[in-house]
Amino acid sequence: MIASPCSGSGKTLFSCALMNLLKRKFELAAFKCGPDFIDPLFHKKVLGLPSVNLDGYFDCGKDLLQIFAEESSEDKISIVEGAMGFFDGLGGTSLQASCYDLAVTTKTPVILVVDARGASRSLCAIIKGFVKYSRRNVIKGVFLNKASKSFYPLLKNMIEKECGLKVLGFLPFDERLAWKSRHLGLVLPNEIQDFKNQIDIASALLEESLDEAALLKIASDVCGLKIIKKNPFEKLIEEKKYAGLKIGIAYDDAFCFYYKKNIKIIEELGASVEYFSPLNDSSLPDVDAIIIGGGYPELYAEKLEENCSMKDSICALVKNNIPVLAECGGFMYLQKELVCQDGKKYKMCGAIEGESFYTGKLVRFGYALYTSKDLRFKIKGHEFHYFESSKNGDEFFSEKSSGRKGSPCIVKQKNVLAGFPHLYYNSCPEFVESFLDKAVAYKASKKVSNER
Repeated sequence: MIASPCSGSGKTLFSCALMNLLKRKFELAAFKCGPDFIDPLFHKKVLGLPSVNLDGYFDCGKDLLQIFAEESSEDKISIVEGAMGFFDGLGGTSLQASCYDLAVTTKTPVILVVDARGASRSLCAIIKGFVKYSRRNVIKGVFLNKASKSFYPLLKNMIEKECGLKVLGFLPFDERLAWKSRHLGLVLPNEIQDFKNQIDIASALLEESLDEAALLKIASDVCGLKIIKKNPFEKLIEEKKYAGLKIGIAYDDAFCFYYKKNIKIIEELGASVEYFSPLNDSSLPDVDAIIIGGGYPELYAEKLEENCSMKDSICALVKNNIPVLAECGGFMYLQKELVCQDGKKYKMCGAIEGESFYTGKLVRFGYALYTSKDLRFKIKGHEFHYFESSKNGDEFFSEKSSGRKGSPCIVKQKNVLAGFPHLYYNSCPEFVESFLDKAVAYKASKKVSNER
């Protein structure tokens, strides 16, 4: 695991540089601690393979171990990028769902990335504090970020002597590697000009100092994981009642926030996935249900507005009762109007009521349990958005994991469920079954209509 004392320490840069280096010799698996969508896109850009979220709130204990075991293997090196500060968990005060919690649960050794700019011996105090803070120390090495090349040997010797940990390498400060951020985190990798070249530069810089042998020794000192828990979808998989279903998933630069596990569940249940682009395609493919995830529709609002044929295609199918799940950016896209940061208004689909608008502040943030009005479903998810809607809906009610007061959310209109929450399917098999049952019914109604 690549972790750090706090956000902004260089975890993503080190993770990507390390992946880029090691993929030349080894087969890798990439993971992200927590619910973040953006950092996994960086991993995918480097490796060409999807990265998997490991989240101690969404999946606890054996569930978490099962996902890790499914996506990793003994012939792969698994690299897990941490989130926020190493000990920062639920509500900012708990260890649950922290990087530390994940490392202990999965028995993953940790390399701590420490920002060394403007510090020397004080780095020892920081590192010692993290090592000794918990009863179970899982920190096995250190990377230094923004260290001076001439000063690095002195820092390395001092830290190894004072802290008893191996310093495995460093990256110097380099203006070419300064990635920008916006309100939801780093800009997306597709927005970074010459991203591949930047990663190659970072890899070359890291390679000069990387103690690969020591790193591999730390990585090899782990126990293999076995799948020990029954799949909650096993009965549905055996029934094969969703074989032949086609689920349309919006995927392009505007809508790219998806959990790999969610898509994997749909495919395991026998449905096939058809990707489409609200930005670039003129109409939807022939599908039995639609999922529109989150992303940055506000950055592409003008192009989304201009693609009237796609909007008309979506609205026509919504009127015909096609099942739709839309989250955050997808929810904003389905509404009538989107008001962006500059105050400009753009016409969206109009498939459901309401308008979304930028508030300039974090509206809702964090994990929650979402309970449906009819009490049929309790599904975990999270929110992180600076936009608000004039119609948030009341089909579900959120219960914050932090204990703070929740609120009504999620619009239900015809066969559409849409709202700001990003939902995690593995936490509620009944929710997924209900959605796919509606897709089966819709497919049957299409067949009847075509036969008339």
